[in-house]
Amino acid sequence: MILATLGSNKLVTTLDAIMTELFTGIKPDKILILREDSNITQLNLSPVLETLGLKSEVEIKVLGEGIKSWREGLKGVNIDVADITPGRKYMAIAVLNYSNAKEIRYAYLREEDKGYHIFGYVPLSEITVYDIRTGESVNYEALKTVKGEKEVTLQVDSLQALLNLYRLLGKVEFDYNVSQDVEEMCEFRAGIKRFAEEEEIKSLVDDYLFLADTNVYMELGDRIRGLTWSKEKGARLLPSKAVYNELLGHTISTQKGVEDLKFHIAMGSFRRIHKQPPVSEIRKSGDVGIIEEAKALKRELMEALAIITADEKLSIAAQSQGVKSILLHKIRNGKGYEGEFLYCLSTYNKVSILVDGKEYSFLPKHEFVVDKMVKVININKDYNYAYLLNKLEGILHQKSF
Repeated sequence: MILATLGSNKLVTTLDAIMTELFTGIKPDKILILREDSNITQLNLSPVLETLGLKSEVEIKVLGEGIKSWREGLKGVNIDVADITPGRKYMAIAVLNYSNAKEIRYAYLREEDKGYHIFGYVPLSEITVYDIRTGESVNYEALKTVKGEKEVTLQVDSLQALLNLYRLLGKVEFDYNVSQDVEEMCEFRAGIKRFAEEEEIKSLVDDYLFLADTNVYMELGDRIRGLTWSKEKGARLLPSKAVYNELLGHTISTQKGVEDLKFHIAMGSFRRIHKQPPVSEIRKSGDVGIIEEAKALKRELMEALAIITADEKLSIAAQSQGVKSILLHKIRNGKGYEGEFLYCLSTYNKVSILVDGKEYSFLPKHEFVVDKMVKVININKDYNYAYLLNKLEGILHQKSF
């Protein structure tokens, strides 16, 4: 049985198409990748395929550029199932019209902005695989794994994918033991809880530059980068030296109590968002420092400036000194990002992942690290999706395809 798909300039889209088809129950003897060019002539999928008990041959076939080249190139190419989701539109049209594929499929993603992530990051319930010629949808199967190490390390996006793959098996729940304050902080960082004022921030990104208070890096974490990003002007969040001073003061110690960990988590977000430490001459920290810094910046900047904070006293003090502030205080429920939530929780304690009430894997308590990698211990060897995703990550380290 031959499964064919198209070679995109982004490896992730081609790999996602292959994985999507495998999870519909296809067991190909050969995987054929149809490309325009010969930039890549080999792709080793063995680590992933062997995890699922497959020994498929992988071939990359170059057909050149343009409809005519593809029409000629497809002659005599045997295909049983073709997935035309990735690649250029003309490539999909050529396969649809000129190939001898017995079945042609397309994976329809309702929200396209969720694409370009590792397989499983988007819940499979949000991706419908269609048989183009019949118009019928194709069902997914929860594939079993036949090999895999018990312990792996995953990126946070892959942790989200792990949860979504488990949902093919049943209801996914979490078991953990942290304080209410920690749980709430993790909910905000993951977007499970949000502030109504986040919409105000987004409405001002083209007209304002921002400084964020320490509590913003704690509560919103990396999400503040997206909220302060302008499509026209790029990053609008300035690194505050006063905030950096405060974070540095709390993280310089090797001791990490519950409160100290919050500052380490905030510093992690600060360093990921601001690649270089701020160069301001402000030596103070806290409320006084950030207000003085904002007033100094206002004298130099050609654009308006606002402080973002969850501290009412700071907000009032800033406003009284002529600095606009956005006070985060009205709480709303959000859709959220569970991978981020579990990563945050596991900084404090073990987190178990349950499927229909049974533990399938867990995240041990880990030391906080800036690169946001998390350890996963697999319990159910028949569904070692953590190992599968770890192998997918390894393949995706290739930047282009």
